[in-house]
Amino acid sequence: MASSTGTYCDICQSRHISKAAEEYCPVCEEALCPDCKDHHTLSKATKSHQVISIDEYKKLPPFIREIKQQCDEHGDMLEFFCPTHNELCCKKCITTTHNECKGSKVMEDFVDKYFKSAAALDEYEQTLKDVGDNIQTAIVDRKNNLLEFEKQTQAVRKQIKNKRAEINKHLNKLEATIINELSTIEGEKKQHVQSVIEKLEENKNKNIQLKNDVDAMKTYGSNIQVFMGTTKLQQLVSSQEKFVRSLQDDESLRFINLECSISEELNNITTDIRSFGTVTSISSDPRIQLNWKSDKSAQILKSPTDINSIDNINTTLICKIDVNTPKTISSCVVGKCLLFSTYDGFRPIGNILQYDSGGKYLNEIKLKNSRAFDIVFIDLNTVAVTGGETDFNVYIVDVTTLNMKRIISVGRNNWLYGATYNDEEIIGCINGKFIKIFNLDSGKAIKASSLSLKNKHKAKTYLTSDHYSLYHSDYLNGSLTCYDLKGNIVWSFKEDVLQEPRSVCLDSDSNVYVAGSRSNNVVVISSDGLHSKQLLGPDDGIKAPHAIHFDKSSNRLLVANGCGPAFLYKVSK
Repeated sequence: MASSTGTYCDICQSRHISKAAEEYCPVCEEALCPDCKDHHTLSKATKSHQVISIDEYKKLPPFIREIKQQCDEHGDMLEFFCPTHNELCCKKCITTTHNECKGSKVMEDFVDKYFKSAAALDEYEQTLKDVGDNIQTAIVDRKNNLLEFEKQTQAVRKQIKNKRAEINKHLNKLEATIINELSTIEGEKKQHVQSVIEKLEENKNKNIQLKNDVDAMKTYGSNIQVFMGTTKLQQLVSSQEKFVRSLQDDESLRFINLECSISEELNNITTDIRSFGTVTSISSDPRIQLNWKSDKSAQILKSPTDINSIDNINTTLICKIDVNTPKTISSCVVGKCLLFSTYDGFRPIGNILQYDSGGKYLNEIKLKNSRAFDIVFIDLNTVAVTGGETDFNVYIVDVTTLNMKRIISVGRNNWLYGATYNDEEIIGCINGKFIKIFNLDSGKAIKASSLSLKNKHKAKTYLTSDHYSLYHSDYLNGSLTCYDLKGNIVWSFKEDVLQEPRSVCLDSDSNVYVAGSRSNNVVVISSDGLHSKQLLGPDDGIKAPHAIHFDKSSNRLLVANGCGPAFLYKVSK
């Protein structure tokens, strides 16, 4: 960080002149007086720099102001980003210290692509708002618990006094004991709740400060400052989020009640009674539910550089499955058992083949008037099978028995190809024209809505999804595209390593696995679309693969060539 305090012009000070600064250049990391600012604006090397006022500069969070933009070792501008070391590099660093690092990017390209796809500050801002709202809700709840303490304490006292009135002076000592016990428990529990309130108030203030920091970053920070600042901000925001989430997991929000059990031995008070009773506190489930508008998958926020590297992904072959069929294998799933869908290119007859986890054939069923194009898990015991270009039905099939549980009509002209299941809805590629969403939970009255994606081709293409995004593979265009759930493009991947992509699936980190039918391989793409590598290829027996599925619960990857065989792998990271 430059030595400037934000009061004097750095350039003038280098000439032993003390002159008040009015502007600050984040790129040069220098405070500027009006004269130096004019020269800075006119100079060819610096006229493109965006300066801010000293007052605006002081509003930036300290961790943003500490981000350097010039290399300490070489003095050059930090124009590159190394994801391996999570740091900025100059052109000399790239060829020396970081010459063996993979995935280094020109900083402007990395920042532009990241902000187009992630909107990190908006996510952090929403999370901080959620944290603040939840803290306030928790504070109100804890104060209500204190009020209940007062009411319940009075009720217990009255209960004790009423009973005490029925007996003689022999109970004076016992009464004092039970009252003391009540007061002790009341004090302990109130102190506990008060300490929770104090923690909530403290974190509420921290949250307000962080929200102010985010506002300052968005308003006054440069792109590089904002980008690098998100790593530090992520730690602070995640700490706030973890604190509030922990309230549900520990004892902090359990509702504590006071009860008193009067001894049945009061009937024989003068001879048998040695205790007035007991006072206990009872914790019940929280009466409030914390809400997260930014929470789509109940995950702690990750920074843009906190993405698991696909370079660490490796596979170990579990078994080879000699799928016994002369038809084309179009889809597969792995769970309790292995299922493959096959179709005949000339006849409208599809099959579902069942194998055990060791590759042994178990059973199969035929679907008349259906190509059996894609298989999608509905739950652990049920799959949905789409009809492709010969049927307007979705078949709901039991995974273990292969019994047909239900046949759902999705309406005429809705030839359903590749599909995915998300929150009681089937999302499918229709007729090469649309992506349609079918609500399967509405019984016979199937409601459908359309989603317009930019890709031209939908027929014989595949989809997968998580809670954030849709991933569409277009084998005719040779591309894999990530969309948000409103149909807006987040990123698109189209490189020579992946040709004619078919089936697509995700692991637990939202890394994307794609079957390249023409490139004879399986390619894995990072969740941000920036990195890729061939995971399996011809040397592994992969030839024109059409079907692929990742079982997140066991980290198993099932890959099937269009004409067989199939391979089951264990995936490690």
